[in-house]
Amino acid sequence: MSNNLYARAECGCGAVALLVAGEPEAIDTRLGLAWWPETALQLTQGADWLELTDEWRGEHRLRVESCRRCGDRLMVSRDGWVETTLEWVERLGLEVSSLSTSQALREDFWHERPGD
Repeated sequence: MSNNLYARAECGCGAVALLVAGEPEAIDTRLGLAWWPETALQLTQGADWLELTDEWRGEHRLRVESCRRCGDRLMVSRDGWVETTLEWVERLGLEVSSLSTSQALREDFWHERPGD
């Protein structure tokens, strides 16, 4: 991680925590999602409570990381990018209204998403 802004957020029960460097690369306020480079997020607490599952969007396999204790969905990873909810962005203390939106990144990550 770089030496820029760091923030820490926990799941709903506090069992799992993430450390994040910087701000998201892109957000989509309509979907309530933010995307980060995978290198910007680090698990700092609760590896024993972390549940890893796979989810499919079209032909893309995504890695979903959730807290087994409270069920809070922490992040979804694919191809070097991590998706979080804007709720997580707010837990990190970042102002969502000041962040940029990238339609291209959103479309790439959500390519062939069921229900779109």
